Amino acid sequence: MKYKISIFTLLFIVINFTACSNSTQTTQTKLPSWYLNSPSNTQVYLYGTGEADSLDEAKKNALSNMSQNLVVNVQSSINTKTTSSTSSYDKQTIRDIKLKASKINFTNYKVKKAVKSSNSFFVLLNVNRIELFNEKQKELNLLDTKIQTTIENLQNKPKLEQIYELEQVKPTINEAKNLAFVLYAINNTFEYQIYHSKYDKFINQIDILKSSIIIKIISNTNTIYKNHLKSLLNKNNYKTSTSNEDVLIKISNNIRHSKARGWQIAKVSTTLDIQSNSKSISTNIIETIGRSSSSKQNAISSSAKQFKNKIEKLGLNKILFNK
Repeated sequence: MKYKISIFTLLFIVINFTACSNSTQTTQTKLPSWYLNSPSNTQVYLYGTGEADSLDEAKKNALSNMSQNLVVNVQSSINTKTTSSTSSYDKQTIRDIKLKASKINFTNYKVKKAVKSSNSFFVLLNVNRIELFNEKQKELNLLDTKIQTTIENLQNKPKLEQIYELEQVKPTINEAKNLAFVLYAINNTFEYQIYHSKYDKFINQIDILKSSIIIKIISNTNTIYKNHLKSLLNKNNYKTSTSNEDVLIKISNNIRHSKARGWQIAKVSTTLDIQSNSKSISTNIIETIGRSSSSKQNAISSSAKQFKNKIEKLGLNKILFNK
C-alpha cells in the first residue's frame, strides 16, 4: 500500500511539474521576427529596433540603435575612402566623426511596426535618408555661413587678432568637417572633400600666421622670466626677436624681499603687457613667492619657477588675448 502511494505521489509531481513548465513557456515573451532579424540599412532607409517596458522607451532605444547603425555606415565609408584613395584619418578624427554621427537627432523617423508582447513593447523605426540628408545639410550650411563670416572679417585685422579669431572658430570648423563626412555617409554622392579642403586651409592659416608673426619681449629685471615666456611662445610655434616686432610683450617685475626664520623670501608681482600696433590688447598679473636658504637671487629664481608653471597653466591664449 505504501508502495502504491509513492507511485501515485510521484506521478502527481511529474504531471504538475510538466504543466507548470508548459505554463511558463506560454507566458514567455514572444519576440517578433523583424526584431530578431532587424532590417539592414538600404540606400533609401536607415533602420532601428528597440524594446522596453513602455512604448516611448522602446522608441528611444530604437533611435539609439539607429544611431549605432549610422555609425557603422560612417565607419564603412571611412574604410572605403582609406583603402580606395590616399585619404587617411587619424584615430582622434575618426572618433570625432563617429561621435558626431552618434549624436544626430532623427526628427523625421517613422514607426513601421509596434507590438506589445507580454509586458514588453517592440518597435521598428526607419528614417528616409534623403530627408535626413536635406535636414543635416541645412545644419552644415548654417555652420559654413558662420565660418565664412568670421574668415571674411579677418582681412584687415592685425595678425595676432587673426590668430585669436581663427582659434575661436576652430571648434566650429571641426564640427562642420565631421558633419560633412556624416553627410557623405548618408549620401555617397555628397562631395565632402570640397568642405574638408576649405576647412583645412582655414586651420592651416593659424600656423602660417604664427610663423610669420614676430614677437619681441622686453623685461625691466632678471631675464629668467623673459626666457620662460619665450620658451612657452616657441613651443606654440611663435617666433621671438629683438627687433622689428609685430607684437611687443613688456614684462614688469615688482620684487619685494624679506627674511623669515633664516629664509630669503622674494614676493614677485609680474605684469605682462601685450601690445599690437602700439596698442595694449592684453594685460595679465602673475603673483609668485620664491624662497631660498642661501641668497636673494636664488629666492627670485625659485619665484621664476612658479612663474613658469603658472603661465603654462594659464595658457598662451589667455596671456596673449586676455580671454
